[in-house]
Amino acid sequence: MRARPVFRGTELGHLVWVALLVGLGFVAVVGSEREQLTAAALAVPVAFVGIALALHFFLAFRGFRGDELLLPLALGLAAIGLVLVQRLAPAHLLPQQLTWAIIGGGAFVAAILVPRDLSVLSRYKYTWALAGIALLALPVLPGIGREINGARIWVGFGELLSFQPAEAVKVILVIFFAAYLEEHRELLARPPRRIGPVPIPPPPYLIPILLMWALAMGVMILQKDLGATLIFFGIFLAMLYLATGRAAYSVAGILMLIAGGWAASRVFEHVNARIVTWLAPFSDELRFGAGYQLVQGLFALGNAGLLGAGLGNGMPERIPVVWSDFVFTAFTEEVGFVGALALLALYLVLVFRGMAIAMRAPTPFLQLVAGGLSFALAFQTLVIVAGNAKLIPLTGVTLPFLSYGGSSLVTNFVIVALLLRISDVTMRVRGG
Repeated sequence: MRARPVFRGTELGHLVWVALLVGLGFVAVVGSEREQLTAAALAVPVAFVGIALALHFFLAFRGFRGDELLLPLALGLAAIGLVLVQRLAPAHLLPQQLTWAIIGGGAFVAAILVPRDLSVLSRYKYTWALAGIALLALPVLPGIGREINGARIWVGFGELLSFQPAEAVKVILVIFFAAYLEEHRELLARPPRRIGPVPIPPPPYLIPILLMWALAMGVMILQKDLGATLIFFGIFLAMLYLATGRAAYSVAGILMLIAGGWAASRVFEHVNARIVTWLAPFSDELRFGAGYQLVQGLFALGNAGLLGAGLGNGMPERIPVVWSDFVFTAFTEEVGFVGALALLALYLVLVFRGMAIAMRAPTPFLQLVAGGLSFALAFQTLVIVAGNAKLIPLTGVTLPFLSYGGSSLVTNFVIVALLLRISDVTMRVRGG
């Protein structure tokens, strides 16, 4: 039976603020670049507001009862991302990013509609695992794999179509981990043997943990992608803790990751180069070479101050590929640390809502899926912000919703859709 339309007033009210954010942002940026503001300059924000309203009315007419803050939060961050692409990127990238936003909206709708029952995903956990591994292997294959900026993480078909499989793999692995941990959580939480305070499950149940560690090391070594290594293994450890409540597993995993990274830095030159550049970017050998991007980013942060230089008045052009790797740094330089804290607060609220959905979900599988997806957003944000601030080696991952990149934007819209699906299921099951 078809659900009756519902009035999602809270969501609609917050979308007004999203419209103001994208409109005023474009006016400020375009006004700083041109003497006259034309109607054509406002085409992108108007189109984006149209996308936002279309997604809202889609949910309302379907009688969707899920969380009413998630979509405005995600669209607000995406709106800031479009403003920053206008400000930071070459002119031809803005229409591309808007196109990806439209595709992301389509992926959002598809994830709301299919499958009808999310629990069915748990039946095919090993299929998801194989699909994830196959996608990760694509960039290594000759002919279709592409190495850009030192990392072999892209797959390209001709000159027009390219994407990062690792973005989709995040979602796939979360579903696999959730299904696997739901099935084996009791044994992992109460293992029959211990070595001191460390719980030791039976060997068959240790295999996925070791395979995940090997997969993370393989991504770092073969694809030269430290960011994906941290994110994949971090998601796994977080979900393992959520499922078992055993901090010992997480500590052991972190030690394994550090040991593997140290060994890889001794054997593989590109891993060692990342660490050396992080430790000493201002050295004579690096500051105008491998460390130039990080050095210029740190100068931009130093120039930010409390309130920044003003939107459109910074010098982001000094940072190579600023619209992708260093979008947070460029944003901070122009809006100051007050603006940067406000941006991080939006991410914090988005993750908080996701974790609240996880806590209230009616089944362990849905709890783990929602928790894993929320942590994926949180950890990816942490990794790129920490890399920009030189707290960890620079990873090159995208800042969710803000950085230029179609693969990331589409995947993040799918994550939000899945979280909304779980909140809708919870509202219907629990009646509130």
